[in-house]
Amino acid sequence: MPIFGRYLLTHYLKVLILSLTSFVAILLVSRLEEIAHFASLGAPLSYLALFTLYQIPYFLPIAIPISCLISSMILFQRLSHTHELTALRAGGFSIKQIIGPILIAAAFISLGTFYIASELATTSHLATRKMAYDLTSKNPLLLLQSAKIAQLKGSYVQMDPIHNGRSAKDLLIAMQNQERLNLCLAKRVDMENGELKGQEVSVISGADNLVIENQALLTSEASKFAHLLRKKGWKISNDHLKFSLLRVREKALREEGGGKLAKCHTEFVRRAALGLAAFTFTLAGIAFGMEISRGSSKRGIFLVLSLTGLTLLAFFVGSEFDHLFWIASVLLLLPHLLIILASLWTLSRIRRGIE
Repeated sequence: MPIFGRYLLTHYLKVLILSLTSFVAILLVSRLEEIAHFASLGAPLSYLALFTLYQIPYFLPIAIPISCLISSMILFQRLSHTHELTALRAGGFSIKQIIGPILIAAAFISLGTFYIASELATTSHLATRKMAYDLTSKNPLLLLQSAKIAQLKGSYVQMDPIHNGRSAKDLLIAMQNQERLNLCLAKRVDMENGELKGQEVSVISGADNLVIENQALLTSEASKFAHLLRKKGWKISNDHLKFSLLRVREKALREEGGGKLAKCHTEFVRRAALGLAAFTFTLAGIAFGMEISRGSSKRGIFLVLSLTGLTLLAFFVGSEFDHLFWIASVLLLLPHLLIILASLWTLSRIRRGIE
């Protein structure tokens, strides 16, 4: 590789790593609420640290393309302002030769982003869901505190937590099972060594025949009681599956003729769009970061910000329309095509001396 190619790559990767590190820190701060909620479930420190690390691969496919955009744009703006770009062109290097090393690096980064989105992000997302499920499944008090977690249909729960996930008082559970109404009252409930201990417990059950039972102290294995509250596990969605497993699900749905086949196909396109973003954003940063006129213009910055915002908006909207394959595919891929065409048109004008 020529010396100028190594020079450009060095500066491109330096800013890329710095931007990516900053985005990781910012996005981790934005996930503090979810991390704090996980900590409130009584997770050990090692579990909490692992849960925090698992957050990083999940938003890397978004952070990497934006970092590529920032890095490439800063690089070529600096080359323009210091007249290094002019010197390279005066030395006989064409626009293709100058941007070639950066685009080759961006292509490899795109492949890496696709791998992260298809393998690492899915694995980390699945792991975090499993960790949260395991913690709540072992502690029924946590399930009772959150109706969303417990998914208790046709039930009413009221309690006054003393220590989160450890103790509660004035517990009231009303559950309806077919024609039978069950009511449970407890003055105090404590979790100790994997056992659920209730004080002054009253259980009322029955329809035509009413059964009332009172106990001063009731002890039950916590995991079994939690299993009664949440018999069904959680569903594994498409963004929990690695690429190979997603293909297996797609094949199974195709054989069954199921209606969820469109969601699998949309997930393939979504991951491809995430991988492609690193290359297209780098190309946009190069094209709109170059300046060949004497005066500095902010037009390129506004254009690239508009295109980037449009792409990110279309990506999130397209992800919501995953059940409509063609609409989702257009929303996910069309902005990238627009960025590529706009960037190539801009580079063509710069090559001819027009800005």
